[in-house]
Amino acid sequence: MRNKITALLAGFFAMAGLTVSAVSPVNDTYTTIPLSLTGTDGTLIFSDCPEYADNHGILYEGTVKKGKGRVYYYHVNQTGSPARLVIYAKSRKKQNLAITRTVKGESSRDYISTGATLSFREVVKPAEKPEILKLAKNERTILFEDNPEGIDPDMLVSGMVEIETEKPVTLGAAILPDGSQEDLQKSLDTALRLPPDTHEMRGTFDADMNLENKKAWDFRNGPAEIVVGKSIPFRKGRDEMSQVTRENTGDYGIVYHISFHNKGEGKYRLYINPQGGVYMGTFQIGHNEKVPMIFRTDTVKRGKWFGNGTDQDYMEAGTWEMGRDLYFRFIPAGAAYLPLRFLMIPVEE
Repeated sequence: MRNKITALLAGFFAMAGLTVSAVSPVNDTYTTIPLSLTGTDGTLIFSDCPEYADNHGILYEGTVKKGKGRVYYYHVNQTGSPARLVIYAKSRKKQNLAITRTVKGESSRDYISTGATLSFREVVKPAEKPEILKLAKNERTILFEDNPEGIDPDMLVSGMVEIETEKPVTLGAAILPDGSQEDLQKSLDTALRLPPDTHEMRGTFDADMNLENKKAWDFRNGPAEIVVGKSIPFRKGRDEMSQVTRENTGDYGIVYHISFHNKGEGKYRLYINPQGGVYMGTFQIGHNEKVPMIFRTDTVKRGKWFGNGTDQDYMEAGTWEMGRDLYFRFIPAGAAYLPLRFLMIPVEE
């Protein structure tokens, strides 16, 4: 009944020069599709603690034993003067290390725009030719610097560095005094580990998660929803500096790969609906995971920020064919909050 009413209203809105999106899908009745974790890949070194760095030193470091690794950092310079943030590597033996990709967001004092720009750039930045670095034994080697010009006080910086290694390597993030490159290296060589804050958002985690619904959804049963950040627990990992278990509340820095299996004849519309507050991020969605479409919630003009103070915000995310898997890929955006719903409504002819 609701879809028939929507269709009638859609015709009215079309004659009036409006779009179907004038009819909100948010409060429809949905069946929640259960997701199962089918696999993980790679190692995430997550550095968001101390989030407000008021001293120079090592923010976090962890170990990639072999294969793919990702450092994801999120820190505010509260040292009171310009500072430098670097990502470094250290090995117990001489070895080569491949840097496969680096991405950073636009630094800001509102924090939300930093997370939004990093989310978008992570999706659209083209593949890079791997850079091979030679690591000396037991020395900290700088892999990447957020801003060589210096980070002003109270500015948030966030970004990621991805690597591949054949042997165990320690990866870390450090905030250091401003100065020459020679001074920077000296500061890194002598930097001490900083204690965690009460935020406790750091650790070594799985870098990628593969999720899917085991039973294909039959659209003859009506609208369905996928809820991220509710039924699947946030990832737990190890804080290698404090030697305790941590939860990555929000799964920041982790790539979600979701495969939605379904059946039926016809098409369905997809909507993105934040439920936890502000969500300014970018998603890749498509039938073919190698050539997905890109959807940005930070382009939705409803208030200052998408999802701010309401669970009624939504954006259209395409019309898709029933009977074909739909693939989602995204990293939860910094300064964004889960849960988040993907709403799927059959289109009636």
